Amino acid sequence: MENRDHSFTSYLRIVMKWRKIVIRNVIIVTILALIISLLLHPKFTATATMLPPSTEGGALAGLTGMLSAQAAFGTSLSSLGFAGLTRPSDLFAAILKSGRIKSEVVKRFDLQKKFKAKTMYDTYKALTKITKINVSPEGIIEVSVTYQDKNLAANLANGFIEELDKFNTETRMTMGKRYRIFLEKRVNQTAKDLTATEDSLKKFQEKHRTVALDEEMKSVIGIIAKLKSEQVLREIQKGAWAGANDENNPYIQNLDQQIKAIEKQLSAIEFGTQSKSSPQFGAGFSVPLSRLPELAMELARLTRDFKVQETIYELLTQNFEQAKLMELRDTPTVQILDMASPPEKKSWPKRSLIVIFALALSLAFSILLIFILEYNEDVKQNPSNHTEFINFKNQLRQDVSTLKNHFRIHRRR
Repeated sequence: MENRDHSFTSYLRIVMKWRKIVIRNVIIVTILALIISLLLHPKFTATATMLPPSTEGGALAGLTGMLSAQAAFGTSLSSLGFAGLTRPSDLFAAILKSGRIKSEVVKRFDLQKKFKAKTMYDTYKALTKITKINVSPEGIIEVSVTYQDKNLAANLANGFIEELDKFNTETRMTMGKRYRIFLEKRVNQTAKDLTATEDSLKKFQEKHRTVALDEEMKSVIGIIAKLKSEQVLREIQKGAWAGANDENNPYIQNLDQQIKAIEKQLSAIEFGTQSKSSPQFGAGFSVPLSRLPELAMELARLTRDFKVQETIYELLTQNFEQAKLMELRDTPTVQILDMASPPEKKSWPKRSLIVIFALALSLAFSILLIFILEYNEDVKQNPSNHTEFINFKNQLRQDVSTLKNHFRIHRRR
């Protein structure tokens, strides 16, 4: 205990001996830190927040009704390099960070001039540096901009969200137009096919005086018509996207799998299953179309063709009207929770923290310095007690002198 008290007393004595240096350093550094903090340009942080994207009727819906929200939007983003993102909020955040949105924000607010940047690359870099885009666990998207001009900071934060809405609206209208064109062509062709099959069925019935099929075949034909219409609609969806997406796109692959599954069911109904253990086929009917008597089979096929074209026409007409609405719709695609407004208080610099940190750092440095000074003084007064340190010091000086000589010789050469 006495040793500890003596040790502490010795340290305290050293501090008191060199207290003027400690006090002077702390005061000088603290005052300099305060002056620097006052000279620093204040920066303000403006924040705008968005609710998690809705999947109803917005850009996330992609293709209304028949396209699932997340899959459709993921498809539109794959060509922009955003594949692999799952949550709608993550997709929106990725778009906000994209060069497409940043370039629009830069042009809109003439940031190259305001940032005094030499190139557009420097402008994008400066914009990225002052912008933070985060997604909360609940899916809320937050856009924060920190800049010296608080009004510009608020405008930039709101500008990101407004450009996102503009991009989504244009993308949705483009998708709607592409889908509408595909549907319009198919509707017109289906109308002609429907008329032709109706005429063929009518002529067959008049010629053979056959007007109806049994209930089992009516059920089969109804299932065929439903499956065929679904197949056609998926082929149209695939065709609408094929022009803008590669074949490795998960959404296109999913459509291919659905089309193959439908074709397999249609084949089972038409030709029967290969399984010997079950006498049934397809949807569970006893006799495939290929095993019907010739006259009945012809009537079944004509009736099937007519029913298929009729069902396809009804389904395509419904989707055609939806596509026209999607193409023309210009409602907002983002739900803003809080618009950014010019902040009243600065976010940087934190003057009190700067001063406290400078005071603590200068105090620690000064105490370390006075112990070094005290030790050096003791070495001069009692060199016999510090022979190892003196030898090390002399060796270090010798090494430094040797390096200087080598450097001088090298320069002369």
